[in-house]
Amino acid sequence: MKPKYMMIYDSLTAKLENKEYNFGDMLPSENELCKIYNTSRMTVNKVILMLTQEGKVKRTRGKGTFVIEPNVDKEIVKLTSFSEDMKKIGKEPGSKLLEYRMNFDYSERIRQKLNLVDGDFVHVIKRIRTADGEPIALDIDNISSRVCDKVDIDLIKDSLYYYFESVLNVEIKSSDFVIQATTATKEIAEYLNIEIGEPVLYMKHITFTKDDEAFEFCETFYRADKFNLSITAYR
Repeated sequence: MKPKYMMIYDSLTAKLENKEYNFGDMLPSENELCKIYNTSRMTVNKVILMLTQEGKVKRTRGKGTFVIEPNVDKEIVKLTSFSEDMKKIGKEPGSKLLEYRMNFDYSERIRQKLNLVDGDFVHVIKRIRTADGEPIALDIDNISSRVCDKVDIDLIKDSLYYYFESVLNVEIKSSDFVIQATTATKEIAEYLNIEIGEPVLYMKHITFTKDDEAFEFCETFYRADKFNLSITAYR
């Protein structure tokens, strides 16, 4: 038989998943939960702490315990697009195109990342990525002309990976990621609707085709209060 606290945890988790308690709702007080589940305050405290640590609820001193929206959880095991990550947690992915241009005067850094030679150019695509209309990330993509010589603007507003794979028939193999913690500049803060200096997660990656040709160098700034990274390590 499960311990009492696990039975209560399972019950409250089910209610959260079934939207009986929706985002922004306040849970019954600890005293009320004690009466509902016929248990001690210590047991209720333990369950609330578990839910808090999992990012499902948040305690506010003097007010109560509230249901909060889950953060986007990206697993660095399987290569997925932003749109796929959003749909996984039941949110509607979206994007706002800020800039598109063909850049023939790219930096040496971009040349090295994408193994470009004279005559090559990159498509620069700058977008705000959203979940249910809320800004989550700022994307700056550099796409090699060696793999993609032209871009249909109307088709890149959402998932670039879908465009590469379904429209251009590019077979994507892998990405190399570098992840850093940083703070929001004035530009990033304005785009993501946060304060200057707030923490953001900076991720850059190079994506390769099945033939190991680098075709995408992307820099993304994620809101730290809305985004988690899950990494599986093997030994």
